[in-house]
Amino acid sequence: MPTNDSASAAASTPQVTTQDKPVLRSVTLFVALAVAALSFRAVEPFMTSTRGIAGPLVVDSERPAIAAVAILIAFAVVSAAAALVGRLVNAVVGIFVLGTGVGYLAMRCGSSVDFCFGGSSVTSAGVELVGWTVLAAAGSHLVFKVGGPLSDIPSTGEDEIDAPTGRSARKAWAAALAGLAVAWLAAATASKGQAIGAATLAGFATGAIGRMISPRTTPVYLAAAPIAVFAALFLYLGFTTKGDLAAGYAEGALNSGLGRFLRLMPVDIAAGALCGTSLGFGFMRSFAAQDDA
Repeated sequence: MPTNDSASAAASTPQVTTQDKPVLRSVTLFVALAVAALSFRAVEPFMTSTRGIAGPLVVDSERPAIAAVAILIAFAVVSAAAALVGRLVNAVVGIFVLGTGVGYLAMRCGSSVDFCFGGSSVTSAGVELVGWTVLAAAGSHLVFKVGGPLSDIPSTGEDEIDAPTGRSARKAWAAALAGLAVAWLAAATASKGQAIGAATLAGFATGAIGRMISPRTTPVYLAAAPIAVFAALFLYLGFTTKGDLAAGYAEGALNSGLGRFLRLMPVDIAAGALCGTSLGFGFMRSFAAQDDA
């Protein structure tokens, strides 16, 4: 039988966790980022439109159904890699990995110019954003399910604070409205890079303000919130706006008002939301007070 001394020695032996293995964590993160880029690189050929370029929407591709399936497969693969990162590093970093994969696809797809002159519709963009909202929520759920709770957000034992869809979480989702305003200000031109940047800033604002509003709530579905807000906006514009997109672009309709949001394509918004919210939430770690209004 073990003596008291040996039992005490065993109890005092430090437990080695993944947090104590920086090399493993770094290698896992690097490999996951590579998998994310390669997975969505494989999607690019399926997004090719009749104009010979990767269109801004799935419906613009020559075979929309196959393009949609390709995105679903790539998203599932990258979600699994992001979940592993969530387990070995933390879930917020896992969401960022997921966003980088979508970001690669965003950089390769068409811009708002292609959207306006390629025969697309605002309603189709809105529907596609609904799809990206579902994917972002599902991917985030998997990452946090596998990754577990964040070390700096302990459980309070209160459902309204701890639940991923509780009152505190829903209050944080409202930060996406601020992200919408930031996107409008940042989308100064129709360039692809600026569109992705504006979407990322919108996500950053959502993540940062969301954490300030609900500092003790794990942001399981926070990344899906800005995509959902954009989806509602695009659907509203699709049902209320009349006229041809190409004519509207030529007349400067995308330079002011709600039309300015049409400079951001669905895949841009999805990538920016996933990357931006994780960056904003992580950035506010040192500033968010551990109290909840």
